[in-house]
Amino acid sequence: VGAGGEALSAALVRIAAGDRRALETVYRASAPKLLGVCLRILKDRPESEDVLQEVYLTVWRRADGFDPSRGSAMAWLGTLARNRAIDRLRARRPQE
Repeated sequence: VGAGGEALSAALVRIAAGDRRALETVYRASAPKLLGVCLRILKDRPESEDVLQEVYLTVWRRADGFDPSRGSAMAWLGTLARNRAIDRLRARRPQE
């Protein structure tokens, strides 16, 4: 784990303790990559931005679920974004 990964992990631990500034740190470090994950799945920028907002709400509520011994912070965040985007894709299929 590089210094950036350690900083991201530490920020997630601080979020779990209620540190709002840590959420900003995580957002700045991860938003471009996570938006890319959502865009690849959804192929719609406004919808991807909505999903990304949901991802950060989930991070705020469930940061205590991050376990650095199980993987990197970015992998955890990426999994949240991927799963949320896939859920959105599945939810819109019946209407299409």
